[in-house]
Amino acid sequence: MSFEEDGKIHLSNPIRIKNKRKPTEYIATNVSVESNTINPLISWEDGLYDDTKIYFQVITDANNNLISGTYTFDRFFRFYELDNVVLNITPRTPDSLQPCLTYGITLLAISEDNWVNLFSTRNFTP
Repeated sequence: MSFEEDGKIHLSNPIRIKNKRKPTEYIATNVSVESNTINPLISWEDGLYDDTKIYFQVITDANNNLISGTYTFDRFFRFYELDNVVLNITPRTPDSLQPCLTYGITLLAISEDNWVNLFSTRNFTP
């Protein structure tokens, strides 16, 4: 891929596509969310592939608005504790989750070469 910006041409590194050799796996049931708490422990299991290096988890409200987006090397994350977070893309500290409201979690398991090995989504109520 290439693009021009301010009169300068930029070239990207080659993008490796693995969709036939190693398709992204979708599993809706591998994410567990602790119930009855506004700071639930969210944990997950890997799928078929064993080369995941980092996990990206996104928490959204019922309208799919971003509440938090974080990366971790672990297979768990407690909302909104940053002890095991290695990168936080959340624009500001989010409000506490509200009991009886529905939220969404999206999880991406990412390999060292940035291939998404696993994709999971589910709704939860704290």
